[in-house]
Amino acid sequence: MPNNLNEIAVTTFHENIQYLAKNHRDVYDKLLAFDTAIENNQYQNRYELIIRDDYFDVLELSSGDYLYNSSSKDYASLASKSINFKRDSNLFESFKKIPLEIESEHFVDIAPILRYIKKNLNPASEMHSIKKFIFFGAGLGTHITEIDKKIGANIYLIIEDDIELFKLSLFVTKYYELSLKSELIFSVFNSNEEFVLKANQFLNNKFYYNHYLKYFHMLNHNEEKLKEFHLRVISQSHNIFFYKDILTQYLVPIGYIQKNFHFLNMLVSYADTSLEKKPVLMLAAGPSLQANIEWIKENQEKFIIVALSSTLNILEKESIKPDIVTHMDAFESSTAHFDRLKSLDFLDDTLFLFSARIQNSVVKKLNKEHIFFYENGTSYKQNIGNLSAPCVGSTTYLILLALGVQELYLLGLDLALDPKSGSTHSSGHHFSENLDLESAQTHEDVMEFGKTVLKTAGNFQKEVFTKPEYLLSIDSIKASSMGFKKDTQIVYNLNDGAFFNNTIPKKIESIAIDSFEKVDKTDLSKELQSAFVSRSSSSMSDEELALLKGKLAYALGLKEIVIAQRSYYFGTHGEFLGSLLMLLSRLTTDASVNGYDLSFILQEYFKLIYTFIFDFFNTKDLTNIDEHIPAVNRLLCEALMRILDEYIQKLQESSTL
Repeated sequence: MPNNLNEIAVTTFHENIQYLAKNHRDVYDKLLAFDTAIENNQYQNRYELIIRDDYFDVLELSSGDYLYNSSSKDYASLASKSINFKRDSNLFESFKKIPLEIESEHFVDIAPILRYIKKNLNPASEMHSIKKFIFFGAGLGTHITEIDKKIGANIYLIIEDDIELFKLSLFVTKYYELSLKSELIFSVFNSNEEFVLKANQFLNNKFYYNHYLKYFHMLNHNEEKLKEFHLRVISQSHNIFFYKDILTQYLVPIGYIQKNFHFLNMLVSYADTSLEKKPVLMLAAGPSLQANIEWIKENQEKFIIVALSSTLNILEKESIKPDIVTHMDAFESSTAHFDRLKSLDFLDDTLFLFSARIQNSVVKKLNKEHIFFYENGTSYKQNIGNLSAPCVGSTTYLILLALGVQELYLLGLDLALDPKSGSTHSSGHHFSENLDLESAQTHEDVMEFGKTVLKTAGNFQKEVFTKPEYLLSIDSIKASSMGFKKDTQIVYNLNDGAFFNNTIPKKIESIAIDSFEKVDKTDLSKELQSAFVSRSSSSMSDEELALLKGKLAYALGLKEIVIAQRSYYFGTHGEFLGSLLMLLSRLTTDASVNGYDLSFILQEYFKLIYTFIFDFFNTKDLTNIDEHIPAVNRLLCEALMRILDEYIQKLQESSTL
């Protein structure tokens, strides 16, 4: 028996290696690098694959301990028995919870379908099948094949941080055979950045099966990847940016274009302006702002000050006048940043760089000639650039890089919690709150995007506390610093907060501030306003008018597709779900300038609603399952028509069409 097992193991290994070389080159290359490290005595083997009776086990050479310490076959059997089809154990909930008890226009396209499902679905019911599954820890992989026999999932995410252990699994588990009927995504010896890509790949692939994501966690595999995957689940775009808000906000810029507001061109050079010649201090409302407010007050005339609107209340109290203010939040609550000012005279000489999606209630308070819009997400204006980042801080950073700022100082952009109080912002911020820092030490079954406390690399400290929404911004700043920032641009991170790649950590006291020249703020305001006006568009070109008409024609075409979907008859739920995938493809895959905006809005809607529908029809013992098809199809098509009609109506209302 041992000899036969040895022969099978060698054959299995070679077949697996060929499969990985062809289909998972990143994993194959890691294995090659691992073998090279052993050959060069840069790494010593920690394990030995052994045969005990009729099964494989792993001996840890340093301790003499076994990975399984019992039959790996028995372990695989127990692991398989632990997997069930219930909707309440060993799973991630990937959906947004909608408060159905609240009658709100905001949920008008979601609530009717969810109420129908709730009325007809037994909360204790089980799933009929498991389409996607995650293994946290591969071990020798025996449990993977045994669990697959039970569930036969379409897609598996297999995570193993120990590359030596994964290599040993290639002798035991026939991944190449498993891949013939299921798609395999491997995360082997991945850095956090690499794992994020793998997790997102898994989540995006056949996302409509994501409602409940079942998993198995080997006890010897640490929980870091489990926690990181959970973070990716709650950070999915449709869970953060509600499609209804995107729809509403994407239509706002049309009004500003019609009223001939300035739209700033981000693609041209600003080399002849003070932005490139003088130091720029960017102020955000993190804890480091309040901690250094006296230094800012004393040295405000040494910099061009670019401040986020969330800092205005604090700056006004300290008589610190910003030269430029940025604002991106399109929700009505964000007007508080301006409403809390004692007098708008404080901003008389200030220029404003605003997202074209913001509320008019902010715009109408200010001097129109001082407002310069930029598009983020939309593309109504042509050839002036389009910026996209998760928050106003990361967006402002991207803007300043685009405007060619050569010497940039970041302060208050902590993207981290105060290490003592757990405060999210400086004390004067309208939405500041304190979070529990102790919760960062454990993995919670429930993660909240705005409440969960995590750790990330610190600027002055090894680690700092942060939260999921800040991590998205940190990643965005990293992407801007690594891919957009030019070598000639120097960025100093002055914050006692998160570390940003390709920036220089710098303590305020180390800045040779006495060598800085005083900036004439009156001349600066006139100069920058003139520069911005000369690099702006304040009217609609023929090309842009044609684009709007093209967007309208595209939306009208999508209505015809939805009308046809509403009229179809489906004999089985399998046929119906297949039609929904065709509908998804026809309504969301257009990347042209005419279709991109609407395709994205509909994509976010489908990501939100489809998992509910597919999960509903995946219910074991659902009574008269096919009888639910007409009602669900009708409710879905009615929702899609409402979305399309709102978009079309806004375009048709444009006086230029």
